[in-house]
Amino acid sequence: MEKISILFLCTGNSCRSQMAESIVNSMFFDRFTGYSAGSKPDLSKFPQTHGVHPMALRVLRENGMQTEGLTSKSWDTFIEQKERIHFAFTLCGNAVSDMAEACPVFPGQPMTAHWGLEDPALATGTEEQIHRVFQEAYFLIRRRLELLYNLPFETLKEQALRAKLEEIGRSE
Repeated sequence: MEKISILFLCTGNSCRSQMAESIVNSMFFDRFTGYSAGSKPDLSKFPQTHGVHPMALRVLRENGMQTEGLTSKSWDTFIEQKERIHFAFTLCGNAVSDMAEACPVFPGQPMTAHWGLEDPALATGTEEQIHRVFQEAYFLIRRRLELLYNLPFETLKEQALRAKLEEIGRSE
């Protein structure tokens, strides 16, 4: 069976979408291939880590996830490719707005859903408090991906699958 490719989208592609890509490719690689991109990535924000938030990388590593090759990139990279994208999940509200405005067309016309969660990069406080916020985001993303992994794709009709994807996006 062909692997299911998933594109995770955020505006900056520095935290949530990077964590989702890493989790998929570390834990669920037998069934999925994960990618991430942003509508407006800013590589200058974290130049030493190729645009990926250092705390996101720390949390991923602490949880045994792969971080090699993670880099912030534009969704244009995926619009121009030939490989099919099966699902495209937005993880922030701005990415939803950007998609509505720009109306990007990804190869394979992927099924989309909004899996929004608060941006851990906006967390304030001590390093420990900020770390905790990133950990919470990591565990929520991981939980949603576990739910996705366990869906019976072979038996779900399109409408039921869409409903399940939206339901996963609301899960805590």
